[in-house]
Amino acid sequence: MRNVSIKAGAGLAAGVVTVVAALTILPLGNASAAKLSDQRQAGTVTIQSWVYVPLTENGLSGTAWQCSKLTGAISDQSGGPTWQDDAQYSAPTQMTGAAAAAAASKECADKVPSGGVVLVPPPEPGQYALGSYTATPGAASASQFTGLSTFYSQQTIAGQKGTIFLTIASTYNVTDNPVDVNGVEVPPGRTGPDATFVITGGTGAYAGLQGSGTWQGDFILPTWCYRLATVNVWYATK
Repeated sequence: MRNVSIKAGAGLAAGVVTVVAALTILPLGNASAAKLSDQRQAGTVTIQSWVYVPLTENGLSGTAWQCSKLTGAISDQSGGPTWQDDAQYSAPTQMTGAAAAAAASKECADKVPSGGVVLVPPPEPGQYALGSYTATPGAASASQFTGLSTFYSQQTIAGQKGTIFLTIASTYNVTDNPVDVNGVEVPPGRTGPDATFVITGGTGAYAGLQGSGTWQGDFILPTWCYRLATVNVWYATK
């Protein structure tokens, strides 16, 4: 009886080990499947946005509201975009003054809170040893410098399938004059030639989303901002 008892115990232990091993393997299999699924969702996304940014009294910061359409590897929208095609989307940028602002205001049927922006005027060229700053050639005084301002913003696109978190760090020409950047003329109200942003995460369907891309911005007045972005996205492995 004693020997039988020992064999039964050994068999039970072996069974337990087998069950535990199976349970241990299952999460790894799920993680592998999730990783493969995520890789299939990677790709390029175009983000068309109109962003409402009423700046503060000094013109250097403001809160942002927006509407967006996302196409490509991600299909979603936020804030009730009203445009049906690229021509309607960019139409306000072909206008000026109050007419442009009125047209831009109709691009969002239900704009939603997005984040905030900060603008930092450029220092005088040569003021800091570690940076080079564009300015009007031959400027005689600091009051004539028209360099690009630093633009920093953390924003959220609140889509129907989840939220996407953006961090933008680039430059803007917030002067009344064109600024030459290495032979590229940046018109008033436009982003610099190397405007970039990253996607740092998301919620819902976009949990684990990351990305890196470029964008073009065009301020109207400034109150409304046309923001056209292209970004390569992927999902962090789980």
